[in-house]
Amino acid sequence: MSLMGKIASILQISEQGISRPYICADENGGIRWCKGNHTGFRSVISEWICARLARELELPIPDFAILKLDLSLFNEWCRYRTVPSPEIVTAANQFVFASLNVSNCKDVMEPKEDLAHIDKTLLARIYLFDQIIQNTDRTSWNSNLLVNGNVYIIDHNNAFDPLFSPSAFAEEHVLREFKDAICKEEKTRIRHAVAELAAGTFLDEIWSEMPDAWADAGSDVLSLSQIREILMENAHE
Repeated sequence: MSLMGKIASILQISEQGISRPYICADENGGIRWCKGNHTGFRSVISEWICARLARELELPIPDFAILKLDLSLFNEWCRYRTVPSPEIVTAANQFVFASLNVSNCKDVMEPKEDLAHIDKTLLARIYLFDQIIQNTDRTSWNSNLLVNGNVYIIDHNNAFDPLFSPSAFAEEHVLREFKDAICKEEKTRIRHAVAELAAGTFLDEIWSEMPDAWADAGSDVLSLSQIREILMENAHE
């Protein structure tokens, strides 16, 4: 992989979210929500693959990167903590998935009100994207949507869900009321675009950009072939 940058400082551990991401500052002063060793390698692989797919499909996702968080920086930060801290990095893995904080955002809690000004065709595209990546973690009680005049999709660590249920997805997705805001031809175009990405070299290229520690972690990890199979199958439905 090519190193894209480093974490300059750790600010705090988020009190939001089950995965409890670390809030850090990067070398340019940007605030990043970071996931690493403590969330599991399956989690960060899913984040990376889905973020790259979202960008290719021109969906609104905050800037993201794989950044190095030096173990020495983490250990020094832990020295001043009065309670144990989840190991975001270890000697074997000093890389994190780092999502850039978007200013003046709030969580979407009431979709009809919070998203009233958002293009409904965009919301339908997000719904279809989640269906293709088997993301069951964008629900009425946990939208993983941010809004500040624009809408942003976050938190894809639970994508490629092995227990994915199409019926439960259709009943629980926070954007289910907007799913038909795009025509059948547009849905077909999006599915075709995903199929082409999955069948070509795209997945191989972004897989090679990940740290070796993520992909070589054993049974916790989604394999490249599994991801390709899921995307190809769902893109052709």
